[in-house]
Amino acid sequence: MKKILVLVILLKSLFIFPAVIYADSPITSTKFYEAYLDVKMVQRAYLEGVMGLEIAEFLSSPKNPIDTKAAVINALSWRFEGKNNAELYMYYLGLLYHVSILELDTDFLSADETFCLGYLMVMDNYFHPEHAIPLLEEAQKAMENSFTVSIILALAKAQIVLTEDWCAVWKLTERVLENRALKQDLRPEAIKIIVDYMILYKDYCE
Repeated sequence: MKKILVLVILLKSLFIFPAVIYADSPITSTKFYEAYLDVKMVQRAYLEGVMGLEIAEFLSSPKNPIDTKAAVINALSWRFEGKNNAELYMYYLGLLYHVSILELDTDFLSADETFCLGYLMVMDNYFHPEHAIPLLEEAQKAMENSFTVSIILALAKAQIVLTEDWCAVWKLTERVLENRALKQDLRPEAIKIIVDYMILYKDYCE
């Protein structure tokens, strides 16, 4: 059984920042929510920037498509000093499944919820994307045909290699773009926003 225990991780790492400031990075510079501003919940997330009950319900509802959920999380955005939207979502999930936050397990969660929690963690603390990778990878295994899930996982992994290999940042994105088996469940305008930024790293592959 895979215990999440994300709260412990968040409390340990939320205010630990490296010397390099990633003001310009795969996580902070791909504002693809702009392609979804016709969706009211995306508008709300952008204006409020904080996880509330209605946003949490939206993320957990099986009625809402995964790309729109990703856009909502993207619209909640990031902050240098960190955010706690993942923690707030965990409290909601604990109430939803009648368990304490420390007993929360991915076995309780849908694949969508696992993905949302992982992506929230990356947006909350983009200095430590490695904490979110296991959740995003688990979601990707469950939704292996989703372009949305695959590209967000690629962005999170790109955030990790950013300080080591800029060519690898592009290659992670390129592999997703070239995977014809994936269902194109992200709006073309959103994909363009992501690619327009990520392709800047392609020059370092020469």
